[in-house]
Amino acid sequence: MVENIQDIRETQGAQGAQGITAPRKPLLIVDFDGTVYRDDAPVRFYAERAAATLPAPARARMLELFEAYLGAGVAAAAGAADEAEAEALRGSVDAWGAAMALGTLHGVTAAALQEAFLASRTFMLTAECAVTAVPALVQAFQELRGTVRIVLATNSPAEGLAPLLDRLGVAGLFDEVLPGADKPRGLRRWIARQVDARPAGELFSIGDHYFNEIEPAVEIGARGGYIDRFGRADGPATVTAAVVEDILPGIATWARSVIR
Repeated sequence: MVENIQDIRETQGAQGAQGITAPRKPLLIVDFDGTVYRDDAPVRFYAERAAATLPAPARARMLELFEAYLGAGVAAAAGAADEAEAEALRGSVDAWGAAMALGTLHGVTAAALQEAFLASRTFMLTAECAVTAVPALVQAFQELRGTVRIVLATNSPAEGLAPLLDRLGVAGLFDEVLPGADKPRGLRRWIARQVDARPAGELFSIGDHYFNEIEPAVEIGARGGYIDRFGRADGPATVTAAVVEDILPGIATWARSVIR
C-alpha cells in the first residue's frame, strides 16, 4: 500500500511544480467504535455496568447472552431461550447495540444505560482499559494523509473524545472530527452538503454499523467499506469484510481511482 500512496503523492507533487492548482481532496469518513479500535474491553465494561443494576439471575443471563453475541454475532440467537432473546440478538447491529437491547430486555432502565455508556467512556481513558487503535488502519491513514481528507464521525459526545483520541495516538490522523454526529440522519445531511461540490464517488465511508455509516453513503452513489464482524450482511457495500484490515486495500484502490 505504501508504494501505491507514494505514487499518488508524486503525481500531486508534479502538478504543484507545474503550477497546477492542487486538486480537491477526496473524503474518507471514518467511524470510531469497532473501526478505529475493536477491543471489547470498553463495550464489555458498558454491559457489565448496566447489568449491575439487575437482580443476580437477570444479570447473569444478560451477560451470558452478551458474551454469546461477542463470540458468534447474530448466530448466537440459535442458543436463545425464547423469541424475545433471539430477537434481541438478531436485531443487534453491533456489540453496543447488543448490550443495550439485552439490557432493555432484562429490565435495565434508559437512565442506567446512559450512565453506563458515559462511565465506559471514562473507563477508556484509564490504564485499566485495554484498548488500542488497529495498527494496520493507523498505518494506512498515515499514508493517505495529505492526499485524502480524513474525517472521524462518531455519535459519541465531544466531552472526553479528544483525550481518548490522544490516548489511542490517532488524533493527528484526522483532518476533522465530528462528535455527536447523529448518525444516520446527521451523517446523511453532512454527506449531502459534501456531494454538492463533488462527484459522489469521491467520498468513501467506513464503519461497522451498516445503517449508520454505510447506507448513507452508498445510497447516493458514494463508496462504502462495511466491517461485518457479526455476520449480519445488512446490505451492499463497495467492500465487505469481517475485519478492517481486509477493507483497507479497497480504500487504497478507491484513493488511486479518485486522486488526480
